[in-house]
Amino acid sequence: MDSAPPRTTKNSSNIPGIFLHVSKLCKLKSVGVCENPKPTNDSSFHSSSAPEANCCVDNRDWKIHPQPLEEKLISSSGCLEEAVISRLFTTISALKSAYVQLQQAHIPYEPKKIHVADELMVSELESLSELEHLYMKKHKCDSKFQSSLCLKIQEYREVLAELQTKIQCRESEIARLRSEVEELERKNVELEQNIKQQMLPEEELFPLRKELTPALFFEVFKFTSRSIHDFAKPLISLMKASGWNLDEAASLISDSVLYAERSHKKFAFEAYLSWVMLGDAQDVCFSLEQFDRVMSFRDPFDALMEDPDSNFGRFCRSKYVMVVSSKMEFSFFGNSDQRAFVLSGGHPRTAFYRAFTRMARWIWALLVMVHSFIPRAEMFYAKRGDDFSKNYMESVVNQVSTEKGEKLKVGFTVTPGFKIGSTIIQCRVYPCRM
Repeated sequence: MDSAPPRTTKNSSNIPGIFLHVSKLCKLKSVGVCENPKPTNDSSFHSSSAPEANCCVDNRDWKIHPQPLEEKLISSSGCLEEAVISRLFTTISALKSAYVQLQQAHIPYEPKKIHVADELMVSELESLSELEHLYMKKHKCDSKFQSSLCLKIQEYREVLAELQTKIQCRESEIARLRSEVEELERKNVELEQNIKQQMLPEEELFPLRKELTPALFFEVFKFTSRSIHDFAKPLISLMKASGWNLDEAASLISDSVLYAERSHKKFAFEAYLSWVMLGDAQDVCFSLEQFDRVMSFRDPFDALMEDPDSNFGRFCRSKYVMVVSSKMEFSFFGNSDQRAFVLSGGHPRTAFYRAFTRMARWIWALLVMVHSFIPRAEMFYAKRGDDFSKNYMESVVNQVSTEKGEKLKVGFTVTPGFKIGSTIIQCRVYPCRM
């Protein structure tokens, strides 16, 4: 009896060829999940690692549903990196198990099992390739994100440097301005000290009854001239704001005067105030009995509130209605309430009237001293057209240009002068060319 021909078997030299074949088949594919698998009769194929495979054993009996690996990993684990590492170890274990099955299918040689094991190897290798692709993709995205983040950081650093430069410039500007403010404050202190040195202290002015001298009278005269100048400023401003023609008003006060500068017309309004306030005064208003009390107040309006019907109070009421006409007050404030209140014996608490009382107190004090000298001090005015004389006159402007050999003439008197015995206090005049 003839013996059966020996069974042909695959030797181990074919295994590298199989791996070469498997490696050629490796390409990027979608990983699938299995649905409704049919039972197989070949129970010898199944091993402990078979359920972990990503594809079915027999493509004819399984339905493949593509599902992105990234979504699957993220859904199974909150962190993608942890899921990739866990999946990597699982896939390597499954690949190892598939390789063992492939070796077992060769001894003894069983083509069907070899084919199934080969498909399983391809599936696991595809899973590894997909994991590698996913890792590289994430690494590339992270690199792009880091590069973009670095660009943003660099951009913000440049903005920060620019802002710091601006802050330094602002700090330098603040330091410069602070230095200027300190310098201005220092100059203001010096000016205040100079003014205090030039001004006679109030405590020396108030007790006038102790020593009434021409020198003291001259100091009061300077305060009086300054107070007239100070009140003329708001008066002119209100007239300008109310639509008054200042040129025409100045011409009515001092007609046919050639002013060297247009701003010199303010002296015409000062002359008007001086003429009204110093003229037509009643002797009863200038008693020394109330002088010390009125001059002791820092604010003359407080003296009026303490005794509204005093000599000083009657002087303020009579002079206010003469300086500020009804038409003028109505144009200033739209009514004549202040005038009516003054005529009824009151003193309105308005800024305009309070400014008026500051001027009125110095003029009242000057007139008190005029009537207190024995013999009484004499008031005099320079007439328009008189030659300018430095012995009796003081110019209110520094310099007036004249032709060669031409003499300056008096345009008008701004503040009258006084003669106390042999002492002459010059009148203040506006000199001009005639």
